[in-house]
Amino acid sequence: MASTDIIDNWIPIEWDDTVITRVQMDSAVERYARPHTMTTATKRVLRSSGLAVNVGSTYTADASTNDYVTLTARKFNSLFVVDEDDLADADSVIDTIQTKGMDWAISYADSFDNACLGVSAAENGSTVPFTSVYKALRTTNSATSYTADANYLTWDDDNVSYSASASGLSLYEKLSATFKKVETGKYWSMADQLVIAAPGWRDALRNCLDSQGRPIFVQGLAGTPDTLFNAPIAWSRGCKVSATNTQSPTGNDLLVFCNRGFLKRGDRSNGEILVDKARAQDTTDDTAVKIRVRKGFQLGHEAAFSILERITD
Repeated sequence: MASTDIIDNWIPIEWDDTVITRVQMDSAVERYARPHTMTTATKRVLRSSGLAVNVGSTYTADASTNDYVTLTARKFNSLFVVDEDDLADADSVIDTIQTKGMDWAISYADSFDNACLGVSAAENGSTVPFTSVYKALRTTNSATSYTADANYLTWDDDNVSYSASASGLSLYEKLSATFKKVETGKYWSMADQLVIAAPGWRDALRNCLDSQGRPIFVQGLAGTPDTLFNAPIAWSRGCKVSATNTQSPTGNDLLVFCNRGFLKRGDRSNGEILVDKARAQDTTDDTAVKIRVRKGFQLGHEAAFSILERITD
């Protein structure tokens, strides 16, 4: 059998397709965000507010502003140790990597989505890796002329009215108003529209009907996605409010409607694994395995997003 000594450097997880597939299946941001390759720790991504079009033979210089968002790579990591008696050969190491890789894929997907979507605190680079969609929409940004909470709505689930009504407080009206926040702006695209929601929304959406008694939530068949108002839904366990980044958020469920082209994901490095055997001076015969990924995230523009928070007591 081959010795584990040959596994002495960071190994890209891409060699195991099942791990990458699981990450993309469980992480809405990994699956749908626009990727930007990062060869350094930070990267600027141009943000344009538009381009004026004029009619006639005279050309007029465009006066719209251009700026940029900065993607900063943050490291998400895991570490576990295993007794070397259980790792007699390289095949055992690979099997361990596969097993732990799947565990990591599920936890990382939830943690990364939570960092990008639901953390309520200001970015600090550690416990709060990024400015999440939730935080961005609840904060005034003078650079984009966005006012805090302009695209943020709430629905109290103590209000048992789900379907269309004249109250304006039913879930139907709240969902429609959430969509309208983006649909009436210049950052909406039917081709790129996307809903990202915590699975806790499923029960409420199943009960929601339009004024004609028709369901607005349609469950997908044969591999097609679920839809809401004809927009595809990506379910994410990380799409919940939390004070700091966690793989198991317990706050209110969020529903995000967006133009997915404005979800900016920076890829500094995808999943990597490092295996290190025990040394002669160590007091235990344990092999340490590290797993890491380095990613960045930013919103392209707040106006391309809206949020509905489900308030529970």
